[in-house]
Amino acid sequence: MQRTVKPMPSLNQSLLPTVDGLLETLPPVWDRIRSNLRAAGTEKFGITLEQFHALRHIRRGFTSVGAISDKRQVSRSAVSQAVEALVRKGLVTRTQESADRRCVRLALTPYASEAMDANYQANRLWMKAKMSSLSSEELECVRASMDILRATFMPDES
Repeated sequence: MQRTVKPMPSLNQSLLPTVDGLLETLPPVWDRIRSNLRAAGTEKFGITLEQFHALRHIRRGFTSVGAISDKRQVSRSAVSQAVEALVRKGLVTRTQESADRRCVRLALTPYASEAMDANYQANRLWMKAKMSSLSSEELECVRASMDILRATFMPDES
């Protein structure tokens, strides 16, 4: 049985430079921002990248190994190992639910929460320094572009 491949819809030729520009610009910019954030986090805590991801997701409200595993699309075993190391380092607490002892709620310790907040604040300052040479018109253009991209790619979240 031979499969047929549906042709891609033709792309308006005037869109190509914009699409190519997005694909060439956004991933490396985002990678640099994330790299700066992760490096500061892993150095501050002396943890692995996987452990940092677990901390970040707990901070964002994913309070179980299963929820983190599903969100990150990694095995529960990998997340469980990362969480165990974070508990040993005093960065995460585990609390069993009284109604169902199989349910274990994860939370950042006060120290981890404060350090993560400081890490994110430091990253914001780094980004501000990187963007400080932009004119007010250029900054407005960046803000407007972000609004357009958000509305285009995440219309339900605008």
